[in-house]
Amino acid sequence: MSWLEQTNTVIGVVGFLITLVTLLKVRSVQRAQVQERALLRKLYGTESLADRLRSAAVFLRQGEQDARNLGEELVRLCGQIEGISRALDSMSRQRGPDATGQRMVRLVERGYYTPPFYARVVNEAQNNADFLMYRNLQIAGVGLLQSMERAAKRGVRIRILAISSQCTDEVLEQASMVLPWPQVPPDVLRRQLHESEGRIQQVVAGWADRSRRNFEYRGYTIAPNMHFARTDGVMMQGFVGTLSPAQPEQLEDRGYLELPREREPGATLSRHFDELWAQSTHTVVSAP
Repeated sequence: MSWLEQTNTVIGVVGFLITLVTLLKVRSVQRAQVQERALLRKLYGTESLADRLRSAAVFLRQGEQDARNLGEELVRLCGQIEGISRALDSMSRQRGPDATGQRMVRLVERGYYTPPFYARVVNEAQNNADFLMYRNLQIAGVGLLQSMERAAKRGVRIRILAISSQCTDEVLEQASMVLPWPQVPPDVLRRQLHESEGRIQQVVAGWADRSRRNFEYRGYTIAPNMHFARTDGVMMQGFVGTLSPAQPEQLEDRGYLELPREREPGATLSRHFDELWAQSTHTVVSAP
């Protein structure tokens, strides 16, 4: 191989390394917090690596000895880049997926089952969005139903499980004890459930067939004991279900956990939804 061919080969390697460094920097921006990005730049000097690699190509034109010296420098820089990559992977395992690709547990301190929560779950879902809840008031809102219609139209399967208006008085009595604010007596709760069921039926009946095929709503008639959302590979469980006085005064202050759907305890919650769905015979909206 001639000296010129060797030079072209090394220049090609330099270009690849520049691309690799750029990719690593982009991934760090996407995955790390602001403080972590600053720490990486300080410890590893990622911002200077690309400049040093670009300037290396200039020295290749000065002769074979310089090219060999530069080769050794490039090997050293490759080791430095590998170290950065391992550091990024380590931080990713702590905050994102683990070694098996499963998402780790994440605590979100505020916003459980608020309008922004519903909107985020529905708008970001790729395959499915399941909701297990007590009261259906927010689901009956026009804005949220429009978001669900758009999601269902693009192929997201949406299923809702809420307390049925056909429940016994005893079930509604227990439900009223754990409902978040505003707490209502059983007879008012039954009326709210019934009115919201009727409104949801009316709105969904006007959807296009594609959207309607991906939307189902059933009412369960057992005493409520779980409350969560499930989307794609993630379970989102809040701390609803305690007695009402123990819950935060503002709904926005309710925290929740994000759990991997295929690992415990998320897998148990996921099976609970599937079993309860199969047992729930009160169909409010069925797919055509």
